[in-house]
Amino acid sequence: VSSGILRKAITVDESTQVILNGSHRYEVLKLMGCKLIPVVYVNYNSPDIVVECWCGNSKLSKKEILEAGLSGRKLPPKSSRHLIRRGNSLFHISTIEKRVDVPLDLLKSDLELINIREVKTAMYANFDETLTSYARFLKTGIIDVPLILDRATNILLGDYDAFYALDLLSANKVPALRVDIDQLGTKFIHSSKEITKQIIIDAGLRGPKLPPNSFKLNLEPLRVSVPLSDLMEYRDMSKKSMRVFESTIELLYENWPTPLVKLKSLSVSERTVWAKLESYNPFSNSIKDRVGWALISDALERGELKNVLYEATSTNTGIALASIANTLGVKSKLFIPGAVQKTSDVYLDVLGAEVIRLPVGLTVEALEIVDAEAKAHGGSHLNQFENDANFKVHLKYTAREIDEQLKSLGLQPTCIIGGLGTSGHMSAIAFYFKSKYGDDVKIIGVQPAPNEVIPGIRRTETGMKWLHRVRFDEIVDVTQSEAIEGVIKIARNEGLLIGLSAGAVVNAFQKIAKDKGIYVLVFPDSGYKYAEYFEKHFFEKR
Repeated sequence: VSSGILRKAITVDESTQVILNGSHRYEVLKLMGCKLIPVVYVNYNSPDIVVECWCGNSKLSKKEILEAGLSGRKLPPKSSRHLIRRGNSLFHISTIEKRVDVPLDLLKSDLELINIREVKTAMYANFDETLTSYARFLKTGIIDVPLILDRATNILLGDYDAFYALDLLSANKVPALRVDIDQLGTKFIHSSKEITKQIIIDAGLRGPKLPPNSFKLNLEPLRVSVPLSDLMEYRDMSKKSMRVFESTIELLYENWPTPLVKLKSLSVSERTVWAKLESYNPFSNSIKDRVGWALISDALERGELKNVLYEATSTNTGIALASIANTLGVKSKLFIPGAVQKTSDVYLDVLGAEVIRLPVGLTVEALEIVDAEAKAHGGSHLNQFENDANFKVHLKYTAREIDEQLKSLGLQPTCIIGGLGTSGHMSAIAFYFKSKYGDDVKIIGVQPAPNEVIPGIRRTETGMKWLHRVRFDEIVDVTQSEAIEGVIKIARNEGLLIGLSAGAVVNAFQKIAKDKGIYVLVFPDSGYKYAEYFEKHFFEKR
């Protein structure tokens, strides 16, 4: 302690919080103004923990020690000593106390719940590690690690994966401890390269951010227990706002959540069916507005947004990107498979995008061409098929919206059904609900049947980046004709003109639905772009 560092944790009974070893350290730290202390928890009822008395043949029971600790009636110094059994030998219980080497400055900090926007980040986090924390927080409902911030600048020094997980969970506040970075010796900040404290401060205050794992605190993890619910600030969904927006971009994200509507024509006495209507997004009238916004926002944050966007699209992502890019004065060059409906060119022409038709069957088959073009002309290829911003935006918003919308009705979904295109939205929804509810929620993916074309979705064997992160309970094949019949069913019973991929979701529901349960069908867009498919369908029916 004299060096400003606490070397070892104390030992505490996990059920009563009574100190078994380390009382002197505890008292000294209190006198020094410390508010936190690292502990090692043990089960005091275990027969492997033995209590002895320092004073000769006197006897002292575990019950007496706990009663003294709980009542505040302290025993005389050196009244007891605790041993722990390992094999056939007994060792002093201090042998299990971890070497922690925690600066006292950190232990003197109050645990604060601060606005997440006050935290300045100097580094990106490893995405896989962030998802691990995200799933743990979501499953337990408890935040078990504090963020470590520099007191003077609010720059995040420790637990980056926890911070980014809380951001994905849309937390309004974060639990934080403050420490003076200048009082942390060099041994407390580990880096694979020559990352100095000044580099960390510069990255946090001015950018650019450092790559993941550029540095970390060499401290034993501190543990706290903060309910996730204490960190959330949900909008009041019961009040009708005046719906005034400062910009067309606000019209997108300030309008979330998109509606969740009950489909009475598919619901029966013990089965309710809900549709998530992504056509309420303003630019492409589709779920791809979320993706376009996320891709461009991510590129802006990273300083990688060039004057021209290059993207392979079957329509909706192109419209979303072109629309949002227009608000920023950025041009769009979009590459579309030759078989996609011709009306797409008209919409994109109106938006001022340059359209190139390619002799490919699937949008994903154009990626190499688009990437080469972007590199050759100094443009930005945001790549919806590979960019994690696609997955993240649905994890942070779409999935949570569905959960909260149902929760407002006192419901939990039995099954969620959606189409697979990039796999971004359904993989994120699957990750969220499987992390939180496990197999209580079934996740069904929808793909075109072999040799069938349904705009916006494709078969899993064509390769989808995020599918490996989750387990779908079933993948259902649907033909184009079945998808259109699904569109017609909803149009003629619910009055909604949905898109073909949404029609495929309806057909998949009809194939797998049971008489009981709470089903959510994700409808990615409306049907107004697909007149050519409808015209062909009705012509062939005549």
